[in-house]
Amino acid sequence: MTLAVMPTSFVYELVLFLHIFAAIAGFGPTFVWPVISVIGRRSDDPVFGARLGVLIEDLGRKFEPFIFANGLLGLLLVIFGATHDPAYIEFSDTWVTIAMTLYIAAMVLSLLVHQPNLKAMAVLQQELIDGASGGGAHAGPPPQVAELEERGKKA
Repeated sequence: MTLAVMPTSFVYELVLFLHIFAAIAGFGPTFVWPVISVIGRRSDDPVFGARLGVLIEDLGRKFEPFIFANGLLGLLLVIFGATHDPAYIEFSDTWVTIAMTLYIAAMVLSLLVHQPNLKAMAVLQQELIDGASGGGAHAGPPPQVAELEERGKKA
């Protein structure tokens, strides 16, 4: 006996709904971050930009689970479709292969390259905020600003 989840079943439709929801909740906000970053960069106050950066970092962590769930739910949809009817969805379908390859590549790039850079930027931003709250007068921008600008180009 084959255990299959029919594409018309409640379980399949629930997983499909959650997959779409996770895509919107996880990837949707990532289109807002660059706009907010530009606002922070255009500000004459480096502390304001740093505070925006910390806010983006904090909020970004809240949406990460949705991004990971999206990949898992997409994989489940393919498994459900393949077990029901191999002609329905197969792992060998071009679009499935491309989607999974892009997702895995994006996750690896994000986790191994982008996230460490963002964490270093968050530390610099916190140093900038802490230094500004100390009330010391600077002759020019703090050194964290230059490093943040350099790291921002890589982000």
